Amino acid sequence: MHAAVADSFQKTPWTPFLSLVLLGFFLLVSFVNLSVLDQNRPHELPLGFASLNQNEVQGSLFNVVEQLKNEPRRNVLRTHLQETPYWIYTDLSQTMPLQYEQMVFRSRHLVQSSCWLGDSDGSLREIPLETNQGRVLSASFSGPANPQGILCQFQFVGPASLEIGLQSRADFNKAILIAERRQSFLEGVLYLMIGMVAVAAFMTRSTLFVCYGFWLFASLRLVALSEGWDHSIFGFELLAEPLMRARMLALTMYFTSTVLIVWHLFENIRRESWLGVLRTLQFASAVLILLALFSPYRTFLELFWPMSLVAASAVAWVVTQNFLEKRDRVAIYYLAAMMISLTGAVAEVLSAWFDQRFLLQYFNSASVTVLASVMTAVALAEFLRKAQWQQQLAAQEIKQAHERLENVFDIAPSAMFTCTRHGQLLNFNKQFTDLFLNREGKPTLDFLQPPRLASLFNLLESPGKSSRRELPVVVGEGQTRWYELVVSRDHRELVGVVAYFRARKDRELALQYQATHDELTGAMNRRGLQNVIHNKLNKRAASFTFFCVDIQQFSRLISAYGLAVSDQLLQAFHTELYRHMNAHGEIARLHIDQFAVMIHHNDSVQAEEAFNAFLKKLESVPFQFDGRSIQVAVLATLVYQGLVDNVLDVMEAVEMSMRESKSKAKRHSQAERVVFEQNQTRSLLDQSRTIRRLDDQKLPAGLTLAWQPILALNQHDGPLYAEALLRIKGENGKLNSAGFLIEACERGGHTAFLDNWVLSHTLDFLAEHARQLDRLSVLSINVSPGSLNDEIFLQDTLALIRVHKQHASKLCLEITEVGSVINLQAVQSFIEQVRSLGVRIALDDFGAGYSNFRYAMDLHADVIKIDGSIVKNICHSTESHAVVTAIVGLAHDLGCKCVAEWVEDLHTLREVKELGVDYVQGYLVSPAVECERFLNLNSTLELMPDQDRARMIQDALESVSC
Repeated sequence: MHAAVADSFQKTPWTPFLSLVLLGFFLLVSFVNLSVLDQNRPHELPLGFASLNQNEVQGSLFNVVEQLKNEPRRNVLRTHLQETPYWIYTDLSQTMPLQYEQMVFRSRHLVQSSCWLGDSDGSLREIPLETNQGRVLSASFSGPANPQGILCQFQFVGPASLEIGLQSRADFNKAILIAERRQSFLEGVLYLMIGMVAVAAFMTRSTLFVCYGFWLFASLRLVALSEGWDHSIFGFELLAEPLMRARMLALTMYFTSTVLIVWHLFENIRRESWLGVLRTLQFASAVLILLALFSPYRTFLELFWPMSLVAASAVAWVVTQNFLEKRDRVAIYYLAAMMISLTGAVAEVLSAWFDQRFLLQYFNSASVTVLASVMTAVALAEFLRKAQWQQQLAAQEIKQAHERLENVFDIAPSAMFTCTRHGQLLNFNKQFTDLFLNREGKPTLDFLQPPRLASLFNLLESPGKSSRRELPVVVGEGQTRWYELVVSRDHRELVGVVAYFRARKDRELALQYQATHDELTGAMNRRGLQNVIHNKLNKRAASFTFFCVDIQQFSRLISAYGLAVSDQLLQAFHTELYRHMNAHGEIARLHIDQFAVMIHHNDSVQAEEAFNAFLKKLESVPFQFDGRSIQVAVLATLVYQGLVDNVLDVMEAVEMSMRESKSKAKRHSQAERVVFEQNQTRSLLDQSRTIRRLDDQKLPAGLTLAWQPILALNQHDGPLYAEALLRIKGENGKLNSAGFLIEACERGGHTAFLDNWVLSHTLDFLAEHARQLDRLSVLSINVSPGSLNDEIFLQDTLALIRVHKQHASKLCLEITEVGSVINLQAVQSFIEQVRSLGVRIALDDFGAGYSNFRYAMDLHADVIKIDGSIVKNICHSTESHAVVTAIVGLAHDLGCKCVAEWVEDLHTLREVKELGVDYVQGYLVSPAVECERFLNLNSTLELMPDQDRARMIQDALESVSC
């Protein structure tokens, strides 16, 4: 009821009228008390006087009087910031009526004063001066009846002026009374306004009110300065130096508070072009504060006046522009305040310079301050009214939105509710009532119980936070219903929406299943297996065991029986694997013909028994499809991994193990089961990490070059011949094979990078040790087919050989698998260019392919190296013997040298010697050794640690020759 009465009173139409009446009454009282309307002002007779600067007079007081009598008379003295003392003399012998008993000296900036009264006998006596009204000094003539004149010495600070007048005792007392009344009224009004503004600032926490309060206080101090009673503050008298600091601080406070008020009143200009202007004014305020604290008064005024002029112009332009653009009432009222202040300044100038006081009697410093303060307060009130109006509009819009939301809340198809921070339900719609409340109005589902809702409220740490959850609820007969709960909180309440989304969840689960399972067999795919591994790791390392099977020759089965039968075979294969291994692990199909079983922890023994039973079943019972009987052969791989902490390493180890199993099965045709123990798996994993580093162009640590000697059969003590091979030097200094690195580069497409590294390091070594390798005739370097298909590699190789042209004659590029070359014409052009630089060309692994003979003719090779798999069986296989014989004959017919690889015993050495082979390479002669061992080497046989074997080789070669 009280609120309604207050609201109705606030909206009554006569409230603004009464407000205007009160404001008018206040202004009338102000004008009366500030003597603006008072026509009976105290009478005062102005006196003319002569003046001289201290630097212009000399001698005694009598000499000063004589000099001043010769100076012209003036009514006003202006110092123009001069701080040297002035001498003043006024002649009273002719102008001193009897009714005037008081002489008054008016100045706002007088700091020191002394006066002497001239008697009729020509003597001078010092008279006391009294301070009245702050800016007025007075002298009383209660002594001799006929004074001749008065001499005074005054010192000023700042823009001082001086006027002298005569008054009767009654008029003098009346003037003092009027001044005290003006001072009291003005101080009372402004201090009251400051107090009210301070209370408003405290209650509203508004910086705008704080700025206005400081502006009012600064205005009061400036009025006191204008009226001449700023010598005291809060009842304490100020000495000369503190008084100057107080005046400078008052001016600075007025300047700064004005800028801040404009900043707050016209916030919209912060986003427009005038933002830089206001920033500059704020910086100027900081500069003025420093000047007020540390600079002299004269320096401060010389800087303050131009800065104030610029600031006033900028503020006036900003406010005017804002008014013209937006017709804002705040700008109108603030412009009125500025115009009142400007009128007061004009009145002061007219009075001081032209002695025109008609405007000053209405717009003196006191009345102008009151009017400007009132208009500024009106601007603030309009600003607050506008802000309140905008808040009311926003509140009304929120209320309307809330009403619309309540309507939507009631008719929404989803169940909606609100609850307290403790989980107690407040509001809910019909859908929520029908679906989730029992007859007693209690929630039927567990996640809607008060403790669960309260925990959700606390989980959302701050207002505005929201959360979405999918919650399964098991109902009768093991069925699961899925609900979606979306909640958001404010300071006191939790808002939630509950939706039943079984159909959507079923589709999501179906998509998840398709993403993690093989469509044909129903087994997990690679992603599904990775998810299972990820869940098992659960932020800690774990060990894994995999049983893998690879259906051999599956591509031939597809060619023989077609895709439909092949799909049936895969389904039947998975069914049989599932029947045996489902209880022991997770089954996944990794590739088209590869399956893997991740064995459960501590179930390896039983799992291996079941796996053996599965393999035995495959071996004994063929699959039957439409009258067809298909017997499949599989390659089984058992992978035992130690502690691994990431999914990538687990998958890499499994795939590399299966790949290595295939390689072993090719080398050993009877291999059906390959087991990788933990140390072997760890080695494969290290290789995998090396492969991954190749993607960043990083080679493994310890990578080096080793040279394997090639022995000339007809001149074994002649020039040296070797092949540069990649090796990895272990921590013990042993040279290990780099086959895994070469294979990784071939799989990852990094062969050009690796071959370029070998070539550049080889040429650098030849250049660095040219003298010590003068016995070296030929050094072979392997170039892979992948590098020959890279045009950039061919260009870089040519450039590199041209840089080391002096060593090119020792190079021999070995090319293998020429059939894999895509652009044979480009390779032929490359060979012709490097051959022109002196480089030899060799065909490696000759005889291993079907097209080697044609390439031997097309590429014009200098050397043919017979594949080692043929050479090693030459003593036991007539076919190998015939092939070697044919290759040797072809090589000699084409003018090529012939090298036999993999020569590992004396029988093979004698046989290839008899067939006419020119060079042999193999462990019989020497494995690959460090390059430095070839420095200053005279014979290949010197590399053999066993000199008895060297003599046996020498004897065998000589016996064949004989």
